Amino acid sequence: MDLILKTRYLPLEQIGWGGFGKTFRAWDAHLEQQCVVKQLQPRNTSGNPFSPSELESIERLFEREAKTLRDLRHEQIPQLYDYFELPTPSDSQQELFYLVQEYIQGKTLAQELNTRDKFSEDEVVRDLREILNVLNYIHELRRRVIHRDIKPSNIIRDENGKLYLIDFGAVKRELEPGVPVEQSMAIRTPIFAPPEQLSGGEIFPCSDLYSLAVTCVCLLTGKSANDLWRENRWIWKQHTSLSDHLAGILDRMLSYQPEDRFQSAQDVIAALSGQPLPGSNSISPIIRQPPGRKNPPPEVNSTGTTTREPRTSRFERLTRRVFLPVVLVLVGSAIALFINSLLHPPICDFQNQSGFSCGEQILIPQNPNITDEIFANKEKGTSAFKQGNFNQAIGYFQKYLNSNELDAKNDPEARIYLNNAKAAILKNDPLKIAVTIPIYSLSGTAEQMLRGIAHVQDNINNQQGINKKLLFIEIANYFSEKTKIQEVTNAIVHKDKILGVIGPYRSNDILEAAQYFKNKIVAISPTSNATRGSEFPLGDYVFRTAVDNSILVEKLVKYMLSQKLQKAAILYEPNGEKFVASFIQQFQKILKEKQGQVVKKCPVTKNSTDEALNCLQQAKQQRAEVIVLAFSDKVAQNVAIPIIQHSENLTILGSDTLYQTVGDAIKNKTLQVDKLRIAVPWHRSSGTNVTKCDDIKSNFEKESCNLWGTGDVSWETAASYDATAAMVKGLRDIKGDYNRQNLYEALNNPKFFADGVAAKIEFNDKGDRKPLPGIGVLVKVENNRFVIDEQSQQ
Repeated sequence: MDLILKTRYLPLEQIGWGGFGKTFRAWDAHLEQQCVVKQLQPRNTSGNPFSPSELESIERLFEREAKTLRDLRHEQIPQLYDYFELPTPSDSQQELFYLVQEYIQGKTLAQELNTRDKFSEDEVVRDLREILNVLNYIHELRRRVIHRDIKPSNIIRDENGKLYLIDFGAVKRELEPGVPVEQSMAIRTPIFAPPEQLSGGEIFPCSDLYSLAVTCVCLLTGKSANDLWRENRWIWKQHTSLSDHLAGILDRMLSYQPEDRFQSAQDVIAALSGQPLPGSNSISPIIRQPPGRKNPPPEVNSTGTTTREPRTSRFERLTRRVFLPVVLVLVGSAIALFINSLLHPPICDFQNQSGFSCGEQILIPQNPNITDEIFANKEKGTSAFKQGNFNQAIGYFQKYLNSNELDAKNDPEARIYLNNAKAAILKNDPLKIAVTIPIYSLSGTAEQMLRGIAHVQDNINNQQGINKKLLFIEIANYFSEKTKIQEVTNAIVHKDKILGVIGPYRSNDILEAAQYFKNKIVAISPTSNATRGSEFPLGDYVFRTAVDNSILVEKLVKYMLSQKLQKAAILYEPNGEKFVASFIQQFQKILKEKQGQVVKKCPVTKNSTDEALNCLQQAKQQRAEVIVLAFSDKVAQNVAIPIIQHSENLTILGSDTLYQTVGDAIKNKTLQVDKLRIAVPWHRSSGTNVTKCDDIKSNFEKESCNLWGTGDVSWETAASYDATAAMVKGLRDIKGDYNRQNLYEALNNPKFFADGVAAKIEFNDKGDRKPLPGIGVLVKVENNRFVIDEQSQQ
């Protein structure tokens, strides 16, 4: 930019760039001082120019948010001097938007972190207090401003050591009308954003507190946020040592549910000082609405009657002569469009609906290891798909998946969209199934599940499909919340062309969805393994490919007794998780049948390490020989590692919910454990650590290696592969029309079977997988990785 803006602002050097535009250090010729000029360009995912009405709306929203920033007067927020719009040099009908702000000479916290190992606890508390004071100011009810993009690169320390909060995200979000939040460029680093922001829901002051906590753990550990997030958990505690007081505060700020966090910056300040929190600390969500327009009152003449009637009559005459013909033309066009939509409906059943996609929008945020240049091909692919240009979409998706970047190659969402595009260009209707996964709450798990599903779809569609009909996958994202699961499930049930469902993930989730599936549509859950019964009724239309808890627990008890151990203590999560309750019930039942004994049961809540260690001490006092951990993923993340570290010579037994947390710890060499056994539905072969895919013996793992660039796949991937393989076999077995009832009858046939990853897939009379040999294994730690305990398989 070598021109002078508004005959006043002279850009000196470019100091930043991103998805929206560029940032310059500039000279203000009027005030004779340095300033920062941000050049922002509105974003239209269709690739077409904005219409005049769209541009007018953007201008209005931009001005509104710019005025909000201008009115902020805080010594640690750079002052907004000016804002304006100018035509683009190449197109006078389109505009660039500019913000002019105070220039702060200094370094961002991200830049500081690049030159040092990590921040001390005292340094982080000092910086945290400073930013909390800024947030306390902007969150006040009379201002009601949410920053939306707090991260180390948006906090600057000046030459005198003062911190400044920069780059508010609200203005940017208004420059991308209609862009789903999952594709938003205003959230360029989604790992810092809280779940409610990523889902496009309402945001609150505590949403900023979440992002601030992520910033703090990056400073404390010296690691990127992506390195501190594994599957559905923050693992930052494994990389630093700090007081329980600060750890507890950060954990609460990082809570998944907004209501579980501190509700204001002042609450966090009070907690840091050890003060009691106020009795009521809730703050209403920020809801921005355009100002209403009031109609003028009717005019009244001297007789007391209104003067509206004559004007109304003239209006009616004008309507008959001019407006009515125009309206008729418009109505005719609308009817024609409606008829065309009936004859040629969009291929996606939930076209452009938030949380759903079959190729028209991206649900999984960009992996930071994938460059913008490469990721642009995925974006162009979804844009082409949305417009019905399926051949073009295929080209873009193939270019993205064939890039040299491994994280692009193993992107399962893109591969599903590629195969959907191939199915869409054929004349015959594809066979549609839906996948329900928790992308924003369990992003890593969701991707692992999608890899298994995409693997099967890729095989089927590259072999001419099922009776020459290709498989078409519709992805539905949900939070692990009762109402959201019910909404998503109900929406799918009402789309008749969707023949079946893969998912949901958790046992609690499938229980909430089961009432909608009943007698309407088949669902196969890959990962639910709570034991069916009166407390867990799933109905006839729910099938499961992961064996239930009784099979996995029996393997744990068998191992325990093989080591001549009789006394066990159970540390469990008392919060109503169906999986946990089932696991405990089955363990007590089977151990009693085998003449063993439970000497202690102790409840542990998610944020109480002290409580967990107290339970462990009580177990030792009761002379327990074995500690059994029955937790959900989230509780395991917080308390499992301290328990294992203090277990001394006791044997630790647990379920697959420990797998990721312990796996991260041993991979980082922060945990040494010998007497640990975890039961999982499946595990990759011990020989997977090879240099060539062809050297892998397992066909599934070999195919995975060729498809994704690695054979190091999880049990969730294998279980999802099996669920999809069963669904496909059911479709193959249909005799007659492809419909939901015929699919149910095919799967419910006592003779039904399908080839699975480790063994054949067969269902019992309840719809659960039969426990054939090869299903369910125990893993142990060896050379800082999990391997199958071969001895326990004998």
